[in-house]
Amino acid sequence: MRPLELARAPLAPLTLDACDNCQALWLDATESQQLTPGALIELFRAISASRPQQRAAFPALLPCPRCTTPLTLTRDVNQTTRFTYYRCRRGHGRFTPYAQFLREKNFIRPIEESEVTRLRATVSTVRCVSCGGPVALDRSAVCPYCGAPVMLLDPDAVGKALAALDSAEARRTEAKPLTGDGVIAIANVERELARNRRESDLGIGIDLISVGLQALALWHDR
Repeated sequence: MRPLELARAPLAPLTLDACDNCQALWLDATESQQLTPGALIELFRAISASRPQQRAAFPALLPCPRCTTPLTLTRDVNQTTRFTYYRCRRGHGRFTPYAQFLREKNFIRPIEESEVTRLRATVSTVRCVSCGGPVALDRSAVCPYCGAPVMLLDPDAVGKALAALDSAEARRTEAKPLTGDGVIAIANVERELARNRRESDLGIGIDLISVGLQALALWHDR
């Protein structure tokens, strides 16, 4: 894992552990709730820039990095948004896939039937964002291993979430709002899907969230 130092309110910065190959974060105790709005923006940028060198499904048992106790798959809800993570039963923290963290913060959503139909014309298999297992779109839009729905990055949700975080960070620091309009530019997703099609043909499954992040052009550096 690599360390990510992020701002924390009202204390000193905290350091999260991120693994790009696992596409997941380790957060101690309540670190997720302690991050400032600006820190969430920086974390979103770090996740969107990550490129795994290799990717595999999570093992059946994930040990806590602090005490080695097997982590427990946990289902949680933030207002009306449902998401999952793996928590230490002894309270040391939680292992959260990037996609589930983005889900918790309202950056991604379950795929709609019309989108499934469109995807089937391009790819046959996608990767579950919850467990990493392959999902054959010609059979279902639900993971056969963990029961999670197929999800994708929602450009509108990303734009709204980033704008809200910008505003909250400006209020928190009592500074001028960040410059730039925060507009999200969407690249050609079909091109990205075609570039990753070999994994779909091999039955490994395309990661729709990673493809969406690669096709997403964040606002210009401020």
